[in-house]
Amino acid sequence: MSLIGHVYLLPADKIAMLVSGELDVFEVIDRAYNDPAQGFVDLDKAWHCLHYLLSGSARDGEGPLSFLLKGGAPVGDDELSEMGPARVFSPEDVSVIADALAHETRHTLRPRFDLKKLEKLDIYPGRWSELNLGSDYDLGYYFGPFEELKRVLERGKAAAQGMIIWIS
Repeated sequence: MSLIGHVYLLPADKIAMLVSGELDVFEVIDRAYNDPAQGFVDLDKAWHCLHYLLSGSARDGEGPLSFLLKGGAPVGDDELSEMGPARVFSPEDVSVIADALAHETRHTLRPRFDLKKLEKLDIYPGRWSELNLGSDYDLGYYFGPFEELKRVLERGKAAAQGMIIWIS
């Protein structure tokens, strides 16, 4: 089974409804897939590598750049995958994360691509020996979603929106 990462912008009132249990997580997830123009980012299998490149950690990390695997408030009763439940972030959190991401580019992240270390740390999706670091196509699989994530979170910051993140 593949593990796919997702990010979706939500208004603050929807975040509060998710936290209180008034709104079903699966309803929100379904809406994200059916209305991606509202601020949906499909990170595909790049989520774990991006977490590592941003946070410097395989599973943990501190501060706003560890948001793909850490932070936020868990919502829903069900774990969506072995990575746990969906998590929501407030508009204030999105603003802080967007500001932190503004300082990161493919040029700052590219030197952190240590294929042997990614393999050793068991960073998903694996098979790092097959990645060609000289290929814009190969690196685009990671940097394309990263650039889209930056754009969407900047839009979320400007609109004072929160977000939900899930890996399923």
